[in-house]
Amino acid sequence: MNSSNLPEAVLSAIKSGDTSRIDDLYKSNISLAAIADEAASHAQPCILGWCYTQGWTHPRESFNSHFYICAMGGGIPIYQVLVDHGFDLKGHYTETCGDALSAALSSGDCDVVKWLLEHGHEATPSDGMHGSPSVWETVRADTPSLDMLKLLLEYGFDLKENGDGIGVIAADEGNLEALKLLLDRGVDVEDREMGGYPFDEERDEPEESRGTALYRACRQGHVECAKLLLDRGADARAKDDGGTSCLGIAKKRDHEDVVWLLEEVWGVKE
Repeated sequence: MNSSNLPEAVLSAIKSGDTSRIDDLYKSNISLAAIADEAASHAQPCILGWCYTQGWTHPRESFNSHFYICAMGGGIPIYQVLVDHGFDLKGHYTETCGDALSAALSSGDCDVVKWLLEHGHEATPSDGMHGSPSVWETVRADTPSLDMLKLLLEYGFDLKENGDGIGVIAADEGNLEALKLLLDRGVDVEDREMGGYPFDEERDEPEESRGTALYRACRQGHVECAKLLLDRGADARAKDDGGTSCLGIAKKRDHEDVVWLLEEVWGVKE
């Protein structure tokens, strides 16, 4: 036996997607729920479909369900079988991964994000209880996905209510295309929200460095983002919570092109 308490022969048949073998091996004392868990975990939609024919059914709603954690790992083929059998994508949640959309965003799986939205998942993810908002993954420098961001916005993601400072973060990361898209969709150019975002791990006076998108772009030396924000009406004289100006932080961090932009193009003086 293994951790699932299924006979090894049954587990082998699940992993290979052999429904005929499962039919031959199945006995009433073997747990259909355990077979369904393994089928989802190993992305075997035919085996999961077989479980339904034998009388198994998914829970209507769940919180921290082992089956749902397995299903999230199985991707689109497993989700499709579940939805075909009446599974409500909005009725399941885990405190580690959140809902299906949050998990897909966090893993950077644009195909799953698209599929979920097309099949009725709400455009606002319900994130897990720990970690950062999953929508941030669409603009992070190491995991950017303009396509995922576009999908969320296309399906009604509310930047005003649920943006969590995404415009500030895009500017800080130097993600010009994402920043432009967000501004086009109405993100507040003077937003200062940044939540618990670990800005480049600098950790020097992190609370005092809270500022607008323009301030963060100037701080990080992202001159193209700074140009865009200024063209869109950002306050060139904005200061962070500690009183340091955009020009002041650019000078402090030796971003000469940003300093030139502020002083020579926009006439900012200290």
